[in-house]
Amino acid sequence: MKAESFFALMAGAAAGLVAGILIAPDKGEVTREKLKEEAGDAAHDLHVRARYARKEMNALKKTLAEQGASFKDDARAKILEQLDRLEKALSRDEAQEDVDEQAQPTA
Repeated sequence: MKAESFFALMAGAAAGLVAGILIAPDKGEVTREKLKEEAGDAAHDLHVRARYARKEMNALKKTLAEQGASFKDDARAKILEQLDRLEKALSRDEAQEDVDEQAQPTA
C-alpha cells in the first residue's frame, strides 16, 4: 500500500508539473522543450528511486533468509511473499518506464 501511495504521489507531482508548464506564457517550442526536459528528469529520478528500493528490498530479503529462523514459518512466508509482490511491481514500473523512454521522440 505504501508503494501505491508513493507512485500516486509521483504521478500527482508530474501532472502538476505538466499543468504548470502548459499554463506558462512561453512559446510552444520552448514549452515542448521544457516538457521533454522535465519528463526526462522525472523518469530518471523515478528510476533511481526504484533501483534504491530494489536494493533495500533485496537486503531485507537476505536478512530475513539468514536471521528469520526465529520468526514463525507462516509469518516469514507472508513477509517474503509481500517482498516478492513489491519486486514484481517495481519490475513492471521499470519496464513501463523503459517503454515510455523509447516512445519519446528524440530532438
